[in-house]
Amino acid sequence: DAVVSDAKRALSKSTEDSTGKEAVTNVFRAAQAVEEFGGILVTLKMEIDDSIGLSGEDVKPLPDHVQKALRTIFDRYTTYLNAFGPDENYLRKKVEQELGTKMIHLKMRCSGLGSEWGK
Repeated sequence: DAVVSDAKRALSKSTEDSTGKEAVTNVFRAAQAVEEFGGILVTLKMEIDDSIGLSGEDVKPLPDHVQKALRTIFDRYTTYLNAFGPDENYLRKKVEQELGTKMIHLKMRCSGLGSEWGK
């Protein structure tokens, strides 16, 4: 919360350094998006655990709406990563690191997901 408050306060100040302000704005937007997307991934994993069981005899196939959600999440994740330009490589790598781990956890939890989930 303190970091968010400091970032918002810094962005609200007027400055002649428009390039620097734009860079901070872009990083802040990316951080907010990663936090929101990461929360969606955790919620989906909990939904999967609740709907199909964790292990043993009670394990069921994924419901259609969960399969559709997994495809949508993967497509949006890929689209988001591809939106970073060549000058934003560090930011892209940071997003991959933050979200990629959660994506791999989903892949490990579900069978039948394509190999592209491991990239």
